[in-house]
Amino acid sequence: MRKVLLLGLMLILGSAVAFAQSRVVTGTVISSEDNLPIPGATVLVKGTTIGTATDLDGRFSISVPSGSDVLVVSFVGSTSKEISIGNRSELDVILDPDTKLLGEVVITGYSVQTKREVTGAVSQVRGDVIENLPMQSFDRALQGRAAGVQVASANGIPGGAVNIRIRGVGSVNAGNEPLYIVDGVQLNSRDDAGFTQSNPLAFLNPNDIESMEILKDAATAAIYGAQAANGVVIITTKKGKAGKAQFTFNAYGGTTEPLKTLDVTNATEVYQLRKEAYINAGINIPQARGLNDLGVLPSNWQSLSVEELDQIGADLPFYDWQREALITGKIQNYELSASGGDEKTTFFISGSYNSQEATVSPVNFERGTFAVKLGHKATNRLNIETNLNLSTFGQNTPFATSGAFLGNPAFSAATVLPHNPIYNEDGSFNENIRGILNQNVIAVNTYNSGIQRTNQVVGNIAATYQLADNLIFRSLFGVDYRLVQAEDYTDPRTPDGRGVNGRGQVQSNWNVNFITTQTLNYNKTINSVHNISGVYGVEYRSETNQGISGSGTGFPTFQFRTVQSAAIPENITSFWTGFKRFGTFLQANYDYNKKYLLTLTGRYDGSSRFGADNLYGFFPSVRAGWYLKEEGFLKESTTISELKLRASWGVTGNDQIGNFDSRGLYIGTGTYNGGGGIRPSGLANEQLSWEKNETINIGVDFGLFDNRVSGALDVFNRNSKDLLFPQPILWTNGFGSVTRNVGSLVNRGIEFEIRTVNVNTNNFRWDTDFNITRIENEITSLYDGLEELPSNPAIRVGESLGSYFSYEYAGVNPATGRPMWYDIDGNLKYQVQAGDRKILGNSLPSWYGGMNNTFSYKGLELTVFFQYEYGRLVPDGQVGFMRENASRLTLNALKQTYDARWTEPGQMTYQPRVYSGGTEVRASGMNTGGASLFNADYIRLKQVSLSYNLSPSLLSKIGLTRAKVYAQGVNLWTYAPDYPGYDPEFLGAATGIIPQTRNYTVGIQVGF
Repeated sequence: MRKVLLLGLMLILGSAVAFAQSRVVTGTVISSEDNLPIPGATVLVKGTTIGTATDLDGRFSISVPSGSDVLVVSFVGSTSKEISIGNRSELDVILDPDTKLLGEVVITGYSVQTKREVTGAVSQVRGDVIENLPMQSFDRALQGRAAGVQVASANGIPGGAVNIRIRGVGSVNAGNEPLYIVDGVQLNSRDDAGFTQSNPLAFLNPNDIESMEILKDAATAAIYGAQAANGVVIITTKKGKAGKAQFTFNAYGGTTEPLKTLDVTNATEVYQLRKEAYINAGINIPQARGLNDLGVLPSNWQSLSVEELDQIGADLPFYDWQREALITGKIQNYELSASGGDEKTTFFISGSYNSQEATVSPVNFERGTFAVKLGHKATNRLNIETNLNLSTFGQNTPFATSGAFLGNPAFSAATVLPHNPIYNEDGSFNENIRGILNQNVIAVNTYNSGIQRTNQVVGNIAATYQLADNLIFRSLFGVDYRLVQAEDYTDPRTPDGRGVNGRGQVQSNWNVNFITTQTLNYNKTINSVHNISGVYGVEYRSETNQGISGSGTGFPTFQFRTVQSAAIPENITSFWTGFKRFGTFLQANYDYNKKYLLTLTGRYDGSSRFGADNLYGFFPSVRAGWYLKEEGFLKESTTISELKLRASWGVTGNDQIGNFDSRGLYIGTGTYNGGGGIRPSGLANEQLSWEKNETINIGVDFGLFDNRVSGALDVFNRNSKDLLFPQPILWTNGFGSVTRNVGSLVNRGIEFEIRTVNVNTNNFRWDTDFNITRIENEITSLYDGLEELPSNPAIRVGESLGSYFSYEYAGVNPATGRPMWYDIDGNLKYQVQAGDRKILGNSLPSWYGGMNNTFSYKGLELTVFFQYEYGRLVPDGQVGFMRENASRLTLNALKQTYDARWTEPGQMTYQPRVYSGGTEVRASGMNTGGASLFNADYIRLKQVSLSYNLSPSLLSKIGLTRAKVYAQGVNLWTYAPDYPGYDPEFLGAATGIIPQTRNYTVGIQVGF
């Protein structure tokens, strides 16, 4: 008994001594990315099983036994750290993000995969890459960021339309826009405004975006079936994180300025051109005629000598209309967000205000947004989340309804005769404008207005329930509601409004897009090596769009601008349209030990847009991957850190056609014989079906030197078939054509993306991201064996869909100065004829991409981003018009035209002599065919950004969790040596466009 007591006493004393020798260490674990605390991080005493986890504030407390001096701190997505304790009892631990895991998670359809598991062609753009860019919509920010994705501006209006093409153009008459999805809600990206130029994607604050995934091949996108032919862009917005509430305030401001102004002739040079035009045409008294054209011929001109008349031309004043029309605008942006929660409920709330002025007054954009993201863990099995985005944004484009480029200040200011004063001596607008442009475009755009306001709600509510260990059910209901209200007013003080005493137009469009998706996700691992997963789902989407518009003339005064004040109602109309879509889909994934990967997908879609015989379509795909790095011959390689081969095949559909194109509907005629009437709007086509894209993709993902060099290479063949064309029918049917699935085309290309970590030391890091795409487009068939489309001869078998079919310019005859052309056989001629037209080039670029360099030194970061395109021609109507103006009576011309014009025999030049009248000027002149086509190859310094993050030690002193100051410039420099217009990026004829802006901003971002 005594021995037992003695033994127990020794154990108690030993425990007490051991307890006395242990010590308590406390601390905080924070992230180096944002200086925020990390809840849930694991803290272990090295070599023991003693551990704890950080609380919601990132705090921990742990008892460290005697003899232990190292803590191991880890968190998912961060690199683990071993911290030597020493004599300290309080520790601050900073965890860095694991660069190997950055971008590791990829959203592919209705499931999430790691990058290693992805076997299709998917590009990812993280939200931090586009953060604080002074752009009103996220689609603009994708330009040059991902291989295979071409982004081009339709105009430079802030918040204006943008064209995105993923792996080329796949349709002639259906849409070519990708499917956009925000937090599971499929968006309506159509512009519903009738006479304005807004971008429906401008509702979302780009700084609220967490990441964007771009599904490029049909195998990856096939799970979206009939909507995925042009690719899919999946946007995931920021959500709340558990922990103490964190607030972020972000603000930037700056200026905008024109990318470029056109170098035009002064009034004296205009006079010289007019005089030469009459001399070359053999017309007498050219000096007097030239002065008369300009409206400055004195009444006593007959008594003046030639020298005195020339002196009048030499003394003409010059007024810089471009300087007055193209102004310096302002940018401002303010944001406040909050994020936090506990282990059950998380939240993210943000609000923002953004405004930007264009370089053409009074064009502007203004937006306010409010977003709420809530997540709640109701039970161990049930999670509920909701995402709500509210937005209101507006534009003012006063010339939008003119229907003519002459109302655009960027066009008219360059072409108005430069001796016309802009203002009268008393400061009022000069309304006595000499020339074809008999209006003061500055006054017109001051008086007129074209205002559009969009109110939009995009949101969803979703519930996720774990039915079993390996089976999860998810139910989502989402809506995209948009109300667009537009009002245009043509002031009675302007030439267009004076004759009718003012004109007003109003329009309201309501669009309700509803979607519900129900899915079952399964995931199971067998014997640690067989991984099986899949998703089965059903989806229903309906969209209705209705609108009403009206107009009137005869306003009492210009102060009354609402249509109710109009004395004469002109036109009142309304419309309703809509469609419904239902689909069911199944995707099955299998991999053996993450080494051999296989995915099968099938979707069965139905759409109300198609004929009764083809309401439903099936869209299958298969993709496979081989992760070679796990093979024995590469597993121990220190050079190759990642290597995966991918191959895929899939079919997707395109239903971007009219909602009732397959129906034989009737339309109201307004009045008929004093009463109401209807008529057929078209012939029914019960066989109308989907356009289909069949894509084969072969790719390789690689990483070298511990992923210091990584990237992807993809080769693809995108075959678009069953294209919709209007096929001629007998006129006895009452219509000239009916739309049928009869054509095909192909896009072939190669994409390459590479990322390199060029330097990585303790304090300095230099990263480079580069991507390039090579693509070819070819029409492979039309209907009835035709080689060209009768209604558009530019659409030809064997040629690109973007081909230009026109007259080939041969330059100038050096002996006479006359412009020359090639006929169809290559012979020179002076007059063009329709039969001489040929394919001159392509509007679709052959190469495009971007390169980004990021330099980081301690808290300082510099980003330099270039974007480029090559192999594209642009028909610049404004430049062609102004080159032709050298021979026209009452418009200004380009200085380049003046300097290069032919003036004497033997002169070698591309610009012909100036000549008054005849086809040499117009039908066979410098605004014809190839003479107005320009090489639009360019490289652009798209963004330069410099930022500084304050150190944690300084932040703790001022009570902030993070703080960053930054400055950046956008569209800083463009190299386009062969393009004389405003901007080589623009699509179309570039006539009457608003130029893009060069932006400079400075800002501050703080967290607390």
